[in-house]
Amino acid sequence: MPLKKDNEFEMVCIEWVDSMVSTSGWEFWDDLDEFECAKCRTVGFLVEDTEEIKTVIGTISQNQILGRISIPTKAITSMTKLKKVKEKAG
Repeated sequence: MPLKKDNEFEMVCIEWVDSMVSTSGWEFWDDLDEFECAKCRTVGFLVEDTEEIKTVIGTISQNQILGRISIPTKAITSMTKLKKVKEKAG
């Protein structure tokens, strides 16, 4: 996977759509309500940016990460670059 491992990361806000599940049990046809896909918003450090996928990480330390999510590019409705963050040495 071509993840960026340098010390500069773009901070982004990605808006995207995800599938929804209505219930875990049986439903009657007559009781079905209309609903849309879930509208999601993810903010974090962009570490992978390809035609197929955008990978964002929420927390980065000197040698570990926490909260990685890979979002299919086809599901993204908008991506806003917030600012570039440079890791401080030490």
